Amino acid sequence: MRFFLLISVMCLGSLIATGQTQSPTATPRTTGGKAAAAPAKSSSTQPQAADSKEVGPNTAVITIKGLCSTAAPKAVGNKAAGASAAGKSATCETVVTRKQLELLIDSVRPNLPAAQRRMLAQQYAELLIMANAASKAGLEKDPKVQEQLRLSKLQVLASSYNREIQQKEADVPQADIEKYYQQNAAKYEQAKLLRIYVPMVATEEGKPPDTAATKALAEKLQQRAAAGDDFDKLQKDAFTDAKSKGTPPTVDMGERRRSSLAAKEADTVFALKAGEVSSLLEETSGFYIYKVVSKDQVPLDKVHDEIKSTLGRERFRERMEQVRSSLKPTLNEAYFASGTPPAAAGAPAAPAAAAPPPQAPAAVHVAPAPAPPATTQGAPEAPQPSPAAPPQSK
Repeated sequence: MRFFLLISVMCLGSLIATGQTQSPTATPRTTGGKAAAAPAKSSSTQPQAADSKEVGPNTAVITIKGLCSTAAPKAVGNKAAGASAAGKSATCETVVTRKQLELLIDSVRPNLPAAQRRMLAQQYAELLIMANAASKAGLEKDPKVQEQLRLSKLQVLASSYNREIQQKEADVPQADIEKYYQQNAAKYEQAKLLRIYVPMVATEEGKPPDTAATKALAEKLQQRAAAGDDFDKLQKDAFTDAKSKGTPPTVDMGERRRSSLAAKEADTVFALKAGEVSSLLEETSGFYIYKVVSKDQVPLDKVHDEIKSTLGRERFRERMEQVRSSLKPTLNEAYFASGTPPAAAGAPAAPAAAAPPPQAPAAVHVAPAPAPPATTQGAPEAPQPSPAAPPQSK
């Protein structure tokens, strides 16, 4: 539902302007002097036997007969006026072509499976009908509706600009990627690690763990590790001596980079040479002992896309900050400092127990500029397409 509310926010103002057309008059074909019946047009909601590839871009895929862009004339006390209005309603129609529908789909739901396009088309047709009914009811003249449409336009423009800038800044030159890799070599250093976890020594139930005994145990294990004892055996001994009922963790951590460890641990571990064992690293739950098996540098081709993504996000943030800081709004503190806005001139002040101000409709959500994607190892998030253009009428 929220998806189609979003469509209505973006398209409502323009969809009401859907054109009014006259149904084409079928010209009877003749066969031997006799008129042949014109083939009946198939409804847009009925399955089509033809392959969708055979449907041209300007071929109608949704037809709504009787949907006029303006209200039908009211009867003025005579049957002729009523008949005229009924005839106009029966002859006009709104048409959405394949090109228009696919533009809408690409704008709000790219790569929508073909099986779901029928549902979207039916709901889109309902949206057109409801928007037309709203127009006939005069809702376009409602100041609140006009303000919602204005805010929706601002939101679509701001979001589209964000996507355009994100796309542009994601195109990072190769030279910048190589420069960043060289200047941040430490980020791409990796080490094959072993780790022993020494849990807190258990005490009597209801009493806190024995921190001093835990540290003494960890020191003995660290000395054995530095002397070359097997890490798997040391890990089992740590849990046995600490009287822990848990299952000892695996000591082999594989290859890790600085970013995968806590800052304090990373500084200690990556200062070691291959084959060295760390000093005790204390945490709230116990102690850690690391051993560096080997160290090397991740090659550029393995982190190329990651660096490109990182630089793209940085460039995007800098560009958006330039836009935001280029103009500075000034707020009237006399208005915003008070708990409630002052009453309008000439209007009585609202009582203290007045009902809270109405919330903005769910369809009008003025969201802040979308934040760039979170840091991940890989390419940046794919940009979203722009909003759809309204359908045209015959």
